[in-house]
Amino acid sequence: MKLGLVSLITKTADLPAVAVPPILASNLRPETDCDLNVVELARHIVSRGHEVTVFAADAFTPKTRCPKELGLEIDYLGTFMPKVFPAAIFPFTPSLADRLRSGAYDAVLSAEMFQSGTLLTWFAAKDLATRLFVWQELDVLMRGPAGQAQKAFYRTLGRKMASDLGGIVTRSLSARRHLLDHGVPEERIAEKVVHSGVDCQLFRPSDRERARERFGLERFDDVLLSVARVHPNKGLDIMVRAMPRLLRQRPGAVLVIKGTGPQLDELRALVRSLELEPHVKMLTDHIPREDMPLLFGAADLLLVTSRIDLFPFTAIESISCGVPVATSFGRGLRTDIVDKGAGFLIPPGPEPVADGVAALLQDKGRLRSTGARGRELALSDFDFEVGAQRLCAVFQEVGG
Repeated sequence: MKLGLVSLITKTADLPAVAVPPILASNLRPETDCDLNVVELARHIVSRGHEVTVFAADAFTPKTRCPKELGLEIDYLGTFMPKVFPAAIFPFTPSLADRLRSGAYDAVLSAEMFQSGTLLTWFAAKDLATRLFVWQELDVLMRGPAGQAQKAFYRTLGRKMASDLGGIVTRSLSARRHLLDHGVPEERIAEKVVHSGVDCQLFRPSDRERARERFGLERFDDVLLSVARVHPNKGLDIMVRAMPRLLRQRPGAVLVIKGTGPQLDELRALVRSLELEPHVKMLTDHIPREDMPLLFGAADLLLVTSRIDLFPFTAIESISCGVPVATSFGRGLRTDIVDKGAGFLIPPGPEPVADGVAALLQDKGRLRSTGARGRELALSDFDFEVGAQRLCAVFQEVGG
């Protein structure tokens, strides 16, 4: 088959810590497109004998392009009217319709029902033999006027679009529930979830002692990890504020935060004010992708205390490394990781987080068994090869 993957947004935008219009978003360009999740998924589909073109908005053109690969093309489309359609959340790429019409694709998979790329793809595919599919991650109404527009869309144009689709593939059970709650017919939704994937051969369990030596953590009894953009949405300050109470119960604990972002200076000041320097380590330097499994492997738990989020890739990478997730943020993490036995749900807020994590750290055997379950889950449900197989089955079932 000849397939198109429409993923106009390939990188989370950097926004200041204060609320600003999304037209002011910066740093949209990833370092490279070689290791983007959508590109890695495309490679696995290509390996099954298909041709794939990945379509992205040119606002996300990487600093270094991936070398050409047989059967795989990455096409960056011109982004227009950015002050009306901010590239960070709603890129407008009108040339997409013409590319799809001229490409003679058997099937096109577009990210999210409520996105400009999906609307353009639907418009282009209506009079073609191409079948359109949607890969849905969003599992909640957006905040403010965008959420009201999204809700109205589901009631009107979204219903018509759903009837024309070859199917909707959800990235989580939570996304499936969201679509059903907003009137999308169940028969339009594929039975199997296809998650944002992980390379289970790269992200795999490692020797904990060696991993802790690599990052200078060997003197700590408990290692807690967060890998996230340092932004208020990610709730890293909640973790830091939890540490004094946690240390009274687990004095040998350390919190490792890997990431950079607009809240970095504020977070460092908070660590100093709470006199937590020995027990909160900020890793801001680049760590090669091939070393990231060791960082996960050094931890007893990955912590996720996001205020606003979707389905963090880092949680998928963590369970693939055999490290369970403790989260106060539910939605997809709850339905697809915690409820599957690969993580724990803890109450929100600094004090409940401290008490919940302390209780988990008391039973290292339970952490190990939960981590082992996470590895099994990653291999069976989250691996790129599993996702490619499930998507191709959906495309072929409808096409056949």
